[in-house]
Amino acid sequence: MKLSEYADVTQGAFINRIETSKLNEDSLEVQLLTLKEFNKTLGLDYRISKDKDYSVFVKREKITRELKTDTNSLVMHTLSQKVALLPERYSGLVLTNNFVKITFKNQVDLHFMEWIINEHPTVQKQIMLFSQGSIISSLKLSNIKDIKLDLPTYEKQKIIGKIAVLKRRKEQLLKEKNELEQQLLHQKLVNCTK
Repeated sequence: MKLSEYADVTQGAFINRIETSKLNEDSLEVQLLTLKEFNKTLGLDYRISKDKDYSVFVKREKITRELKTDTNSLVMHTLSQKVALLPERYSGLVLTNNFVKITFKNQVDLHFMEWIINEHPTVQKQIMLFSQGSIISSLKLSNIKDIKLDLPTYEKQKIIGKIAVLKRRKEQLLKEKNELEQQLLHQKLVNCTK
């Protein structure tokens, strides 16, 4: 079945179309989801060192529940073609047009869904074929909805989801271990010069 049959898929907002002045009586200040939070959730590096203020004023009626992050949905970044189950601390952030929110209609294990979209070879092949652009590849909303998924039972999803979470945790711990070993080795070399 296609992803659109399992879930509602909503494109983030074009902020320049809904942004307004803070002087407007009907304006609301919102925080935007950035690639920094998204990558941090997935355990990926984020290269930009300067933090900007990612809050804007928008027309109150333009911000719907579908445009905000939560812990019951997945978020896909259309440029990196990755999905993330965002933690509670990132709930309520507004999605920009580079993000898509995937809200499932029936009970699924979200950790499993994150894994199958990010790592399953069949799904990855579809995403690669759907990607457009020679310099920066991107996915269109219609292509995301057309991704075909073959889901196992909910019980099996839960087991695979737990394994995927443990796998990612192991990768993070190994990365931390390697960084600490590099720091130790560097310090030993510095100490040898004294």
